[in-house]
Amino acid sequence: MDAGGDLFPMYQGVLVCGGAVVFAPAAGAAVPAASCTVTPGPNDTYVVITGEGFTGPRKLNDGESTVDLAIGPDGTFRVQRFQKNVDYTVLAVNEDQNFIFVNCKKVGSAATPKPQNPQNTPPVQPGSRRDIAQGREAGTQAGAAAAKKSCETKLVADKSGQQHSDAYWQAWTQAANRAFNRACNGR
Repeated sequence: MDAGGDLFPMYQGVLVCGGAVVFAPAAGAAVPAASCTVTPGPNDTYVVITGEGFTGPRKLNDGESTVDLAIGPDGTFRVQRFQKNVDYTVLAVNEDQNFIFVNCKKVGSAATPKPQNPQNTPPVQPGSRRDIAQGREAGTQAGAAAAKKSCETKLVADKSGQQHSDAYWQAWTQAANRAFNRACNGR
């Protein structure tokens, strides 16, 4: 008997991918690999966690807490978290699910590239147009992510550890509410 060829004809090999064991399908069998990535948001104020190839129900673990994930019909999810320096893991809820756990891989850097010499970049002045624009951008992303998770609970800004001006937070709140309402109410 060869290595899995007769015993498990669908699977011709095993591949370790991102901390999870993935069975490589034989020709004609389609078993998508599940993956999860953690990407820093603009200015490193939060991270965006995305995944694909999953079946629900699933949970996201950050080492201290575990929360439910909303897996879409296409097997994807997207969440935004303010805990940046932690390792995230997607966990199966049922024992019979593929990919019992998948460690999320940290990729890239902040969407806004960091300059090589920070002294050449003027700091964002509190209340400036740039400060407000950054608040609006972060709020729009947060509102859309919250709506994707649940339209039942409105998003509230987590200002703990965030050093931003009142103008930034006002722009953030307005943009988050607008994005949330647009996604949940079809506006």
